[in-house]
Amino acid sequence: MNPNYTAHEMLHVINISKPRIIFCSGKALACVDEVSRHVGFLKEIVTFGLPMSHKHTPFVTFLRDKSCSFQPLDEHDMNLVAAILCSSGTTGLPKGVMLSQKNIISLLEYVSEPSINFIDNREVTLGLTPMFHAYGFMFMLLLATAGSKVVVMDRFEEHIFLRSIQNHKIKHLFLVPPLVVFLAKAEIVDKYDLSSVQRIYSGAAPLSEEIETLVKKRLGVDLVIQAYGLTETTLAVIGPTENENKKGTAGTLRPGVTCKVVDLETGRTLGPHKTGELRFKGPFIMKGYYGDPQATAASFDSDGFLLTGDVGYYDEDGFFYIVDRAKELIKYKGYQVPPAELEAVLLTHPAVKDAGVVGIPDEAAGELPLAFIVKQPGATLTKEEIIKYVADHVSPQKRLRGGVLFVESIPKTSSGKILRRELRIMLKSKM
Repeated sequence: MNPNYTAHEMLHVINISKPRIIFCSGKALACVDEVSRHVGFLKEIVTFGLPMSHKHTPFVTFLRDKSCSFQPLDEHDMNLVAAILCSSGTTGLPKGVMLSQKNIISLLEYVSEPSINFIDNREVTLGLTPMFHAYGFMFMLLLATAGSKVVVMDRFEEHIFLRSIQNHKIKHLFLVPPLVVFLAKAEIVDKYDLSSVQRIYSGAAPLSEEIETLVKKRLGVDLVIQAYGLTETTLAVIGPTENENKKGTAGTLRPGVTCKVVDLETGRTLGPHKTGELRFKGPFIMKGYYGDPQATAASFDSDGFLLTGDVGYYDEDGFFYIVDRAKELIKYKGYQVPPAELEAVLLTHPAVKDAGVVGIPDEAAGELPLAFIVKQPGATLTKEEIIKYVADHVSPQKRLRGGVLFVESIPKTSSGKILRRELRIMLKSKM
């Protein structure tokens, strides 16, 4: 679970799986204690690095408890649930995603292929992506099975992040797009020796081709590898291979995965270079949502393909391009405007540190694109400059006709996805 959950969020999440034991750090203990008073199924709270307490069990004590003997399951069903992870919750409260033994073993088998050239046991990697998220959870599992040493960071702090890369000679970075943007644009990066970095993996949200080019040029990185996946797809169903990596794409389908691109209006299956909803079938697809058969049924079409709600297309070579979330597309006079595309343009402006785009209602046009902008420290920038900059880079229907708002930060999930519902709340407070 996310240690930053409020009591309301945590109560919702633990009511999904109803655990008897929770392993808890000091950061989340007060919240767990609060929630435990409202549920009857939680019997024990095991703590890390905290003093002895009559209410909680220290982890060391828990390990020494001889009464807690491990009883292996007498089961060999590959469809048994191995883990329940929380969905990202970008459109509402999280759901419990059931990943099976087959899902996880399929991923382990895939990355163990020599042609993937994933990582070897002599390398040191940086564990920064949150372990309660599918990206962090699966990569920590993959790195552990590879025998790699992992330097774990409990939170992002720019000096510690950069110093860790420098001191441990990190070769491979597993990041989310906001951190790739940081490496590409932040002035502080030049104060550290990051020459050891050879490859950057970026996931959890789209990374623009412009930012990819900037970070490769600045750090002298050989490869910036994007992949595409969901919690519901056991991390990634699309990704590049060692010998096939087309800039600006998420890669090609993983072995055993089938995809169809479906027209958003008609449901018709589309061919190359036609934009629609991405749907998947294969060994990485979740078993379903725990305790929610209705949501599970609604997540698959009649052919058994997982409905992602993500919009994209593929080219004649089978490379996939991720456009945006279907529900987040801005509808301007019948045109579909992807916020992620505008954000990618905005992030190429040297005075823009971060950006988020939403649609605002308009009686005549339907919706108008509006940008939230975080300026680089010390930068002087006007709304008019931003509007003109975007207009110079996009077609007319994608211009920022809704305007520009300057803000201190862009609300995001821990995995780097923009929380557009929070942006809309911010917008209402400013109107």
